[in-house]
Amino acid sequence: MTLHDCAPGVRVRLGRLCLPGPDRLRLSELGFLPGHEIRVVGRGAAGGLVVALGDARYAVDADTARGIRVTALADSRV
Repeated sequence: MTLHDCAPGVRVRLGRLCLPGPDRLRLSELGFLPGHEIRVVGRGAAGGLVVALGDARYAVDADTARGIRVTALADSRV
């Protein structure tokens, strides 16, 4: 499953970043690392997402969200 498939309010565990090198490096620098937990806060009209990673909020465009593999958590709804 990709991050793009997730609805607002869902908590997921990050898996693999299937993105070009510069994009993968930048997200890694921001803390998007395998095993970390994130929560989808909202979805934009063009398919982009706002996600919470720790205390920070990040906007991720739709193409980038399609390249982020995630696993839903058992108690994924907030």
